[in-house]
Amino acid sequence: MHERLTNYISTSQILFPSQHGFQAGHSTFMPLLSMQDKISAAMDNNEYSIGIFLDLAKAFDTIDHNILIKKLSVYGIRNNQLNWFISYLGNRMQLVSCNGVTSSVKHIAFGVPQGSILGPLLFILYINDLPNVSPDLFFILFADDTNVFNSHKSIEALVNHTNTELQKIAIWFQANKLTLNIDKTNFIIFRSHQKALPLPDPNLIIMGTSITQVTSTKFLGVFVDQHLSWKQHISSISCKVSKNLGILSRTARILPSHIRLSLYFTLIYPYLTHCNLVWASAYKTNLSNLQILQKRAIRFIANIPPATHTQAEFFNLKLLKISQIRHYQVGIFMYRYLHNLLPPTYQHFFSLNSDIHSHPSRNPYSLYIPFARTNTRLASIRCDGPRKWNDIPLHIRSLPSVHLFKRELRSYILLEPCY
Repeated sequence: MHERLTNYISTSQILFPSQHGFQAGHSTFMPLLSMQDKISAAMDNNEYSIGIFLDLAKAFDTIDHNILIKKLSVYGIRNNQLNWFISYLGNRMQLVSCNGVTSSVKHIAFGVPQGSILGPLLFILYINDLPNVSPDLFFILFADDTNVFNSHKSIEALVNHTNTELQKIAIWFQANKLTLNIDKTNFIIFRSHQKALPLPDPNLIIMGTSITQVTSTKFLGVFVDQHLSWKQHISSISCKVSKNLGILSRTARILPSHIRLSLYFTLIYPYLTHCNLVWASAYKTNLSNLQILQKRAIRFIANIPPATHTQAEFFNLKLLKISQIRHYQVGIFMYRYLHNLLPPTYQHFFSLNSDIHSHPSRNPYSLYIPFARTNTRLASIRCDGPRKWNDIPLHIRSLPSVHLFKRELRSYILLEPCY
């Protein structure tokens, strides 16, 4: 049944943890990575991009059981397996009790049980065919986060075409009994700093209602802005890290160093690592304030004076700097790519040098680094991933397991002064 199901599910635009065991926290960056790749490619081609961030109203509660069962059957789930899902979803009742008054019992014909492991999976299967309504649009579906992207050199042509395709999406929503929360649905026009946005402001319409245009929005815990500068996100986590530094500062002379280190990994480190692979591709000047805050945290852990250099302490504590964290995450991503441990979405993301040209080279087994015109594209995983991978020593790249690779890559990055 699993083989039939994976054959039917489209994975070119829909992202979810793969059969190789990615946990949800590890795969959160993947939709952001695909989005960054799509938009940076458009910027590199001197195009505008529209990103529409759709918010489904009560998404998990409005799934029609009859439609879901039909879709499961199309995906190859039949006979006893399908009967199991019918039993799982059916015969559920609910009532409301308030101030001693209880309503009558009603049958539940919509929604998937939330809090269960099957809830998100059934929702993904329910909306899996949404990209089929418009092959011209690029869809990123991650649980109930639905995003649509389109690109063109002419803003007028882009808006007109996107509005035409949005009508198709609206019809699909109506047919599948899903509704949009228009107040929380918005769109961004992505462009390079040098590319002006003509007036009047573009108008996108879905279900007869105009969508709000914004310059930034929050997607999977990361603020995305119209220039992919990641300034707002870096500023946001800088504020959170700064507040938590107060706890470290007050405990610097009270708690032992290993407890202070534990506080660092609890209060500071998660902000520096969440989707670092994406937002840490920003310019060094945009990251400078956050780097200063990280150094302050290290001084509190090591209990050293404010003006002391922290390079030795980073090495002694075996802690990675922000840029090193990204190098580490990029390396792991590339290792998983080359060992087929990523979802099929990334199956042909990179190429070997030997696949591009036939003439002899120093290392034909290194990855090909594509040409990029803009710094935004150069910093994307499509260009920066092969560059960082090729720089990793061959004996580390050749390790047989992810665990060994992580350990040796971390040690290598800690010893590299350029990082």
